[in-house]
Amino acid sequence: MKWRLRHLALLVVLIISVALAFVFWASAQEKVLRIGVYAGSSWDVPNSRENKVLDSLIKKFEKTHPHVKVVYESGIPKDDYADWLAEQVLKGEQPDLFMVPENDFSMLASTGALKSLDTLLTDDERKAFYPVAYEAGQYQGVSYALPVESNPIMMCVNKDLLEKEGISIPESGWTLADFYEICKKVTKDTNGDGVVDQYGITDYTWQQALVAYGGHLTDKSGINVDSSEMHQALAFMSKLDMLSQHYKVTSNDFDEGRVAFYPMSLAQYRTYKPYPYHVAKYSSFSWTCIPMPTANSQVMGTQVKTSLFAMSSNSKQEKLAWEFMLLLSQDKESQQALFEKSQGTSVLPSVVKSQQAREILQADDFGLDSLTSERLDHMMNRSIIDISLEVDRHTMDRMDYLIQNAMQNQEIDSALPSIQREIESGK
Repeated sequence: MKWRLRHLALLVVLIISVALAFVFWASAQEKVLRIGVYAGSSWDVPNSRENKVLDSLIKKFEKTHPHVKVVYESGIPKDDYADWLAEQVLKGEQPDLFMVPENDFSMLASTGALKSLDTLLTDDERKAFYPVAYEAGQYQGVSYALPVESNPIMMCVNKDLLEKEGISIPESGWTLADFYEICKKVTKDTNGDGVVDQYGITDYTWQQALVAYGGHLTDKSGINVDSSEMHQALAFMSKLDMLSQHYKVTSNDFDEGRVAFYPMSLAQYRTYKPYPYHVAKYSSFSWTCIPMPTANSQVMGTQVKTSLFAMSSNSKQEKLAWEFMLLLSQDKESQQALFEKSQGTSVLPSVVKSQQAREILQADDFGLDSLTSERLDHMMNRSIIDISLEVDRHTMDRMDYLIQNAMQNQEIDSALPSIQREIESGK
């Protein structure tokens, strides 16, 4: 009996040893974490450094996870990325985590391609983000993606031109009425030849005017082009157009110091910094950036686009994918590196308000107060998701074409109901 018990005990020990050895062997095997990214900037501006940040983050991650290999397919152009990802999804070969194509987030979330992150996110992690950045990764109240970088639209101002005309730089909270009066005052013939050669604004869009009135492209019933806010916005655009006598004011006019205002994304603004020919172009006048004007102080007029990372609902590496997502979006060191090397802004207020961010913004060539971290933080806290993302790209392009025609033909009020019907019919 003792002999049998001894052998049984040895057998149990052997089985446990083999099992532990197998577990150790299995855990020691290299795991692969696949990432989907496109090459270059999320904001359609020149940038060769963004993937360098990703490469350094991968090295950092692999160092703390010695049996993990992080891989991604490099060189996919942004314009081809959505089709590439769609093909991967159809094959069931999508990466474990991936950048979300700008206009495909709702579609990917609604079709079950993305894993819900609600059970993974803590309250502290949610609160660490700017609200507008966090909300960009939500679909029908559920979090399906984490924000990595944001890009707000600001109003850039030719300070010298306003000072020459005796006009103070507008403060945060300035209104459309203020905006129009300044444009009216600066639009003039400056050399006495009878031709207007100084203007108020260039590249101001009807979408920006719509947001300034608190409007959207959709409501609970669907697309809503024929709204009171749209009528107000297009009427305001017509008033601005009348000031310039229908002359098409361009960004070149702004470059030459002949335009007071120019709406510009943060990425556009920051792209000028590394290129000497851009710096030279702007050396003739000083400028600053302020929030966009709105109809009243209750309206949030800063539109923001945010690049997102999501996890595949089919990922077998959920834990690793989640840890890497947090490294991208929540780690302050990573976010600081992105803020420095890329052209957008961090999705974390703690990074934007940091001394390092302040120094990065002050290091540009447009003057110490062109854009401060305090002003950028204020904009991000009073902002909304870019309304162009409320509809698909085809619908947005069609809507823009029809509205531009209506403005050109001065048929706004009569044309909007027919544009509404045409967009609804999908023609």
